[in-house]
Amino acid sequence: MKNFLKSGLTLLAAALVLSGCNCFKSMVRNVEDVKVTCTPEVLTLKGNSVTAMYTVTFPEKYFDKKAMLKFTPVLINNAGEELAAAPEFAQGEKVSENYTVISKANGGSINATVVFPYDAKFKQSKLVLRVEAKCANDVDYLKVVELAIAEGISTVQQLANNYAEMPIAKDNFQRVTTISQDANIMFLINKFNVRNDQLNSDEIKALQDFIIANNGDERRTISDVYTKSYASPDGPLAFNNKLSQDRGRATQTAVSKKFKKDKMPVEPKFDVEALGEDWEGFKELVENSNIQDKELILQVLQMYGDPEKRDQEIKNMSAAFEALAEKILPELRRSKLVVNVDVQGKTDEELKDAVNNDISSLNLEEMLFAATLFEDNATKVKVYKAAADKYNDARAWNNYAVALVEEAGKMTEAAKEALAKAAKLDSSNSDILTNVGVVALSEGNLEDAKKLFAESEYNKGLVAMAEGNYADAAKSLKGYNRAVAEVCNGNLAAAKTALEGDNSAEADYLRAVIAAREGNATAVKENLAKAISKNPELEKVSKEDVEFAKFQ
Repeated sequence: MKNFLKSGLTLLAAALVLSGCNCFKSMVRNVEDVKVTCTPEVLTLKGNSVTAMYTVTFPEKYFDKKAMLKFTPVLINNAGEELAAAPEFAQGEKVSENYTVISKANGGSINATVVFPYDAKFKQSKLVLRVEAKCANDVDYLKVVELAIAEGISTVQQLANNYAEMPIAKDNFQRVTTISQDANIMFLINKFNVRNDQLNSDEIKALQDFIIANNGDERRTISDVYTKSYASPDGPLAFNNKLSQDRGRATQTAVSKKFKKDKMPVEPKFDVEALGEDWEGFKELVENSNIQDKELILQVLQMYGDPEKRDQEIKNMSAAFEALAEKILPELRRSKLVVNVDVQGKTDEELKDAVNNDISSLNLEEMLFAATLFEDNATKVKVYKAAADKYNDARAWNNYAVALVEEAGKMTEAAKEALAKAAKLDSSNSDILTNVGVVALSEGNLEDAKKLFAESEYNKGLVAMAEGNYADAAKSLKGYNRAVAEVCNGNLAAAKTALEGDNSAEADYLRAVIAAREGNATAVKENLAKAISKNPELEKVSKEDVEFAKFQ
């Protein structure tokens, strides 16, 4: 709590002499009984503004009934520049204005909240209450006193590292990939013998060519010939189950002979599975057909689980069954052969060598993965830029932007341009949207940043910090930034815990701020010395920091 300064009495007396007004006589005699409080006494940046609440309390039998006082909060910096807020007024009981009335008999008070938009020029400043007075019938106010009511401005919020988390878009590189080739051997109704035209079909030829092309490569492993044999669901269940088994065995025998005759480079190994009636294939073919009664047939499949009941109900629809017998069922009498080849991708060392000597030989996924094998940002920039230029891929542009930011230690125009390209190519990728949000945050566009940070709790915490919402910031942030939020919250113990293990210059400086708030001069000195030894620029910062004003 502050009293009006003694100099205020002198100024007020001079004002009375100049004005010839006598309504202030008693107020002059007792001016030191007027009390002024301001919360906080050290102004603090919160979000983008500085807020203070002040109260002026007048004792009983003090305020003249015809007097008027005007109180103007003014920020004054070291250069003498001023930033004034809206004034408040108090009036005596016989004044006909519409201001706060102060009782002559009982006294009273005025309360006001003042908000200044933050301007870095006023970081070193003081908040004064400029008091002016007049009598009810006077035209102009006369300056009475300026009372310093708060120091300014603590900017602990700005100690936060605004370096947002920027995700790298994932690559689809696989160390082992599988490629496949299949072929069908078709059978006549109720038959299991493999016909020559089926053995010499284009599908079988393509299967053989596939095996030949992938044979002899140490990176490629050819699988067994997986064979699934089926029967169409238009006969007795037991008969069809046996028929599918016979078709499987016949397929294995015939194809083995065919491969041997054609002098294939590998002797095929078979894995044969007889699957009986192919109801799943039947349903798929019907769904994709345009036959009459299509929906009715599908309804029967849904209503009946028993295969024999299904078969009977469908046969009862004679017209529908004729269409099925002509267009659908023949496609289900088959053995399906599949050959898989596991292809071993490049090793990490091979990828690194390609980056250094022949980066254009890598495909997109190999480039995106190869970049993760390097620690230095310069190489990451090189690889991602090569991928972006060659393939114009959204992920490559995104990752290139992240690498640029990592290399520069800040958001750059080149990174912004790369992210704009990424977003244009893929506006739904959550990693890209998060990074576009980082651009918005770097430009102070908190609303857009908040919308784009749906997938990043940490980055949401940075927005909360910038908005002055320190409680939410502390929940989302971690480490040093959480410590900054806790200091802003006034939770110094939690801030100390969050700083544990952090020996950076910034952490030491924040420890000095904590010590200053605790009134521990020794700890202030020790931590500032550590911080400045690691980052000499912090010496100038500390001398301009209101947190250390009383320790200078």
